[in-house]
Amino acid sequence: MSYAKTSRFSLIFATLASCALAACSGASSEDDTGSSSSRSTTQQAIGLNFNADYTQAPSAPLVIGETVTVAYDASRLTTCRGNANGGGPGWSISALYRVNGGPVSSVVVAGLNPDPTAKPTFALTTSGDLEMWFENNSMWGCDAFDSAYGKNYHFNVAASANAPGWVGDPQTVLSRATCDTPSRACDSDFVSMTTGFTYDTWTRQQAAIRRAYFQVWKQGVTDFDNANLWKQLDVEVHSRVGASGDFTTAYVSFDTRLGNNARFAADLTALDPFAVPGGGNGSVLTDKSKCPQFPVSYEGPTGADSIDADVQFYFTVNGTELRPADGTVFHGKYQNYAGLYAICR
Repeated sequence: MSYAKTSRFSLIFATLASCALAACSGASSEDDTGSSSSRSTTQQAIGLNFNADYTQAPSAPLVIGETVTVAYDASRLTTCRGNANGGGPGWSISALYRVNGGPVSSVVVAGLNPDPTAKPTFALTTSGDLEMWFENNSMWGCDAFDSAYGKNYHFNVAASANAPGWVGDPQTVLSRATCDTPSRACDSDFVSMTTGFTYDTWTRQQAAIRRAYFQVWKQGVTDFDNANLWKQLDVEVHSRVGASGDFTTAYVSFDTRLGNNARFAADLTALDPFAVPGGGNGSVLTDKSKCPQFPVSYEGPTGADSIDADVQFYFTVNGTELRPADGTVFHGKYQNYAGLYAICR
C-alpha cells in the first residue's frame, strides 16, 4: 500500500481557526509524486462510484482518453471530522490515484475544497491498472484512510480501439555529424532518452541534428509504405518548462520506416525556451521585462557559467503515452550563457 498526502491540506487548514476535535488516528503519508495533464476525448465523464455500502464500480468501461468523475460517499470515512470556527468543515477527503504504479495524483471529493468550482474529475491518459485510495485529514492533524484494508482499489483501463500495438525505443541525437544525407542522423549518435540530454550553446549553434526519436508499431498501419500514416496515427509531444503547469502540445513528424515500425522525430529546437523573441538567445538582455518567465537555475562559480531550464516532456500516439518506465516524464536541460541574463539576477 502506498499513501500520499498532498501538501495543499496544511496550507488550507492553516488559514482556519483552530478548535477541538475528538481523538484522531495519526497515519503517515508520502509526498505526492506529481501529475500530468492531458486532453479528454469525450464530452461526458464516466462516473466512478464509491458507495456507502463499500461497493465501488464505474458507470461504464474505463478506456484510455476518457474522463472520470469520482462520486465518493463521505459516510465511508468519518474518523477525521469537525467544524472550523465559522462553521465550515475543518476536514477534507481526497481521492489519490495512479496508473501502473506511476506518479500519484489527487482530487478532493468531500469536505473543504481549496477550489470550490473544481470537480473531482481526471483524465485517463494511460491504459492498465488504475489504483485508488482515499485520505481523510483535518486541520488538527488527523489522518484516516479508505484503502480496502491496505490493498487499495483497482480498475482496468482498456486501450482505445485505435491504440498502437507498441510504442518505444525513445532516443535523442544532438550531433554535428550526419550520415548519407544532410538530415539523417548517424546510428552511432543515438542515446537513450531516459538518461536526459543537455541542449547547450554548442548544440544551439553547431549541431546539425537536434531531435528526439521513438518508434511505433501498429499492424496494418506501420508495416508498409503507408501514404495515410499521418491520418491513422495522431502523434504528439507534450512539454512544459519546470515541474508544474500545463503541458503544451505539438504534432510530431514521421521520420522513416524501420522494418515494420514507423520512426517519428520531434525537433528539440522547438522545445528551446531560450529561443523565443527577446529570450536572450545570443544577445545581452537590457530590458527586465524580457527576462525568462519560466523556472531557471544558474550553474558555475556564483552561478556565472550558465542559466538552465528543465524542459519536461512525453509523447502520445493515438492517446497511448510514451513515458519513462517509472511513469514520470523525460527531461532535457536547456542552457544558455548566464551573462546574457545578468539583468535578471
